[in-house]
Amino acid sequence: MRTIVFLTLICGAMAQEQSAPEFKSGVTMIQVPVAVRDRQGQAVAGLQKEDFSLFDNGKPVEIAAFSLEKPGGLAAPDRSLPEPGGVAKPTAPAMDVPEQFTAYVFDDISIGVTAVLQQAREAAAKQIQAMQPGDRIALVTTSCTSMEDFTNDRAKLIQALARIQLSPAPVCRVSRTQILQVEVLKNVVKRMANLPGRRSILLISAGFEIGHDRTNAPPVAIEAAARAKVVINCLDTGGGLRPGYSAAANPNAYRGSTPYSGLFISPLVLEDLATGTAGTYLEGNDYDRNFRALSTPDTYYVLAFVSTARPDGSLHQLKVKLEKKGKFNLQARGGYYAGEGSGQ
Repeated sequence: MRTIVFLTLICGAMAQEQSAPEFKSGVTMIQVPVAVRDRQGQAVAGLQKEDFSLFDNGKPVEIAAFSLEKPGGLAAPDRSLPEPGGVAKPTAPAMDVPEQFTAYVFDDISIGVTAVLQQAREAAAKQIQAMQPGDRIALVTTSCTSMEDFTNDRAKLIQALARIQLSPAPVCRVSRTQILQVEVLKNVVKRMANLPGRRSILLISAGFEIGHDRTNAPPVAIEAAARAKVVINCLDTGGGLRPGYSAAANPNAYRGSTPYSGLFISPLVLEDLATGTAGTYLEGNDYDRNFRALSTPDTYYVLAFVSTARPDGSLHQLKVKLEKKGKFNLQARGGYYAGEGSGQ
């Protein structure tokens, strides 16, 4: 029953999405997730707002809000009432509550090799078997043919994994100007927005097809994830057509990707999704190692500023600088479209 409800939440919401952007009046707060790692690739904690500078189209902006997001245990307090007469009940041990929600999103409509899909399923199964008491995992396919809502029931998740097939006909439907994978991601983010604890998506994909009239779709998904504090980690399975430059140098790089079947397919979109949400992008065929790495939550920061840009949909470049001296690798979203932030 929960799986049917989950399918309705993901696909039903997609059917109601409008392709045209809606611009709201009022204050627009732009969320900028930032991951800072040292030379060994370890997340750096303990930084303060004063350690960062933020620029919108090259102009410095004030960091209006600052927070540190880090993994941590949650426990439900003992809420037992005293017995009549004021005699306290025996103290019950604190109950474990979910502290980490992870959605495995298999982009089954882009993975084109049976061996790759099998290796990814086996790696996911190992992570599921290693779940901790506070872990909850959901399984989603971009074709919407196999889904399981957040649960710690290993058997149900393994069964859902087994139902994933190679390049199935999608059950979900989107308009011509939308990208199916992006719409699925947006609705998974919407499902996760009000969950407690740490929230992340592990996207397993070869890349998305991007048309010239849909290039703003990934930044919209990044904005939604940033607002909901959902990290998107991406595992590139290979097979996408890759242009000869990196997303780090050009945050809007998928605009120039190689044409394929009248559209564009590019794994650089995966890099953008990870970078823009303080996630991690990995590639390579060691799926066990990559799943372990992407299932381990990192500490990251969220900077926020009030955008004064006109809500005209124009692209604004973002840049984050770290004022603290040392050898650090800083990862942050590279831009936003004016009018797509949250009105607050």
